[in-house]
Amino acid sequence: MATKYAALTKSIVELVGGKENIEALTHCITRLRFVLKDESKANTEALKKIDGVLQIIQSGGQYQVVVGSKVTALYEEICETYSISAESKPEKQNTPAQKNDNLVSRLMSTISGTLAPTLNVLIGAGIIKGFLSLFMALGWVSPESGLYMVLYAVGDGFFYFLPIILGFTAARKFGCSEFIGAAVGASLVYPSMVNLVSSSEVMGTILAGTPFAMDYYNTFLGIPIIMPGAGYTSSIIPIIVAVYLASRLEKGCKKILPEMVRSLLTPLFVLAITVPATYLVIGPVSQSICSIIFMLIQKIYSLGTIGGIIGGALIGGGFGVLVMFGLHWVVISLGISNMALAGFDYIMAAGGVGPMVGMAQGLCIVLRTKCKKIRDLALPSFISQVCGVGEPLMYSILIPLKKPYAINIIGGAIGGAILGALKCKIFVFGGSGLFGIANYADPSGDMTNLIISLVGTAIAMIAVFVIQWIAYDFRAEKEL
Repeated sequence: MATKYAALTKSIVELVGGKENIEALTHCITRLRFVLKDESKANTEALKKIDGVLQIIQSGGQYQVVVGSKVTALYEEICETYSISAESKPEKQNTPAQKNDNLVSRLMSTISGTLAPTLNVLIGAGIIKGFLSLFMALGWVSPESGLYMVLYAVGDGFFYFLPIILGFTAARKFGCSEFIGAAVGASLVYPSMVNLVSSSEVMGTILAGTPFAMDYYNTFLGIPIIMPGAGYTSSIIPIIVAVYLASRLEKGCKKILPEMVRSLLTPLFVLAITVPATYLVIGPVSQSICSIIFMLIQKIYSLGTIGGIIGGALIGGGFGVLVMFGLHWVVISLGISNMALAGFDYIMAAGGVGPMVGMAQGLCIVLRTKCKKIRDLALPSFISQVCGVGEPLMYSILIPLKKPYAINIIGGAIGGAILGALKCKIFVFGGSGLFGIANYADPSGDMTNLIISLVGTAIAMIAVFVIQWIAYDFRAEKEL
């Protein structure tokens, strides 16, 4: 029986080289993310011309087909029609698409492939957590109420146990047993380890007298166990590196161990080696790197108004560019890591301006254009932008018309500069667009950051609307 998207899915699969050329398939909010055996077999130019395909991006070993809000329906139909497993196969390390990738490209692919499958739920949980913080700050809900406790368990529980979830998705990415990945993540959020800092006395300090001094509260065979203040809850980088190690160990065990005991001893050896290595080496090193990055960001903002303006403008104006190249995952992971370390983040505070600027720009184009085709593209794109999904507007109108894309970057930079100058913070990574307003609500009840974000964002939106209205090029829209 033919379905709504039957013709579109057939065209996409045929033009990426057919089912036999698909090594793996996942998706995020707007993109079908293919790992192809040979990207040269894909007909990129033909794909770009298909009605329903917004853009093609080749990045980090992935062939990304941007299709907008219908991505989930297309993904499910491709998996069902062509018998492609909904659980992505492990990516090959020496495919033509990947063999020449540099370290940075592989890093982007790894972070994207690990975080992308969780994105919809991550955003949903973040929206719940953000609005609870907002309602508590406004006095609409008490933290002692059953309503607050249950919903906060939904919102905060996802982030608290994030290492378990990412352990599962990272295992898929590296071709490792998902349950080994989840088990490694579970060990990082085990209550007695998380509470080690608060329940134990300091046994000693390593690197004392340096900016990298770290206390330890227990030892493992005489080696100091160094723990962050909140443990590894909500952390990202440690679990990804740990599961990579586990994947290498698992492959080694399967080659070495006799078949009779392989299934039993493989997880035993992998966990027995990976978990201690994570607590003793991987965790402290990766958290130190995240701490250094956070200190650098703080250093920029400590330069005063000028530092905040520069940092905020770069993130606010550049975030849309990062999205275009699929590099925004690294920034998002840094933002979540910062919130896990300090309880707040400057990066995503400035980055959150972009979707709101796009919303103002989309509305302006709907009202300003005289072209039915542009209006038919802009209206649903504007609605997506309200929900924080910017790719439909970006790829269908802003980039093809060129000047609106430049205006979008300028607007994001204006808003980011204002938020940066006033050192605006974000306290949770949740929704985007209108749903992102609650991210700025301080759980302590202080409304300062929320007010700053509203004022700064409003200024940027008004500026973009006015600039776009004045600078709209009616001649350019005829070329779209």
